[in-house]
Amino acid sequence: MSEATWWRHLRGDPTRFLLSDDEPGVVWRTLTQLLDRPPDSPAVVRARLEARERGAAAALLAQQHPLGYWGSPLGYGARWSGTAWHVIALAALGADPEDPRAERAAAKLLESLQPRSGGFATGRDRPPSACFTAEVCAALARFGFAHHPRVREAVAWFAERDGGRGGWSCPELRHLANGACTLASVAALRFLSELAPAERAPLSGLQRRAAAALLEIPAWRGGDAPRGWWAFSHPSLGRTDLLDALAALARTGHPAGPEVLGALLGVLARQDGSGRWVQQRAVPFGEAAGEPSRWVTLKALVTVAAYGDALAVHRGGGECDA
Repeated sequence: MSEATWWRHLRGDPTRFLLSDDEPGVVWRTLTQLLDRPPDSPAVVRARLEARERGAAAALLAQQHPLGYWGSPLGYGARWSGTAWHVIALAALGADPEDPRAERAAAKLLESLQPRSGGFATGRDRPPSACFTAEVCAALARFGFAHHPRVREAVAWFAERDGGRGGWSCPELRHLANGACTLASVAALRFLSELAPAERAPLSGLQRRAAAALLEIPAWRGGDAPRGWWAFSHPSLGRTDLLDALAALARTGHPAGPEVLGALLGVLARQDGSGRWVQQRAVPFGEAAGEPSRWVTLKALVTVAAYGDALAVHRGGGECDA
């Protein structure tokens, strides 16, 4: 895709904002996900290494116990102090996947997760949860553990779990929309986006199911929206929103249907005059609420880039007038 197609949907140029030295995790993800730089390019490698020393991911890693966990080794699912949520946050905040501390954290989490078979639960005496399982699998895949036997088993459990209405059930009522867990669908797509296309092909049924369940939410057609659907923030821990859903659809190559393009117009209307998006709510490990967010902006631009050509046709090829 040519840059001109999607840049013209913006009200300003956010490049300097995204490539600022303040957050190297954003820099290397911008270079690879938005600007199509190869993973071994000098700029990408430099930013990944810098993410070990500075920025949000580095701050979390600095608090890690030498054995690889946070908080209590048994309380891996404790919100938001447990190892599971730190690993999910590290994956979302641009930690270098080859950082030995991140690899150690992922390995420690796999060692701690309960039960020992099937999906993952947030604690020893709790039942497995579809959305928590998908979130953990997505984070572990980011750190190179997608093919670990325990992750593969959890993905199989998740894929076979029937929650009705095509999606997944959830004990968290705030996650439900149209009778299914919205977060589970988004997290499943996030996991799939970490796989190479050839590795994703055998899981095409899971991808179709997750996308279909997600797009069944009435909010895509102007109906009722899940709580917080229009409150964009990052990282998304134990919750999701419209932009998070759009980014997951975009990164798995979902077609630009009318629901997607209509929602994307709503996203574009929320950018500021510099082509940036705001962190709309306070979240664990996130940027300041009410301020322009590098991570939310990157997520929005990755989505616009994926659907830029289709959006130009949808809008008649005009400049951004949102």
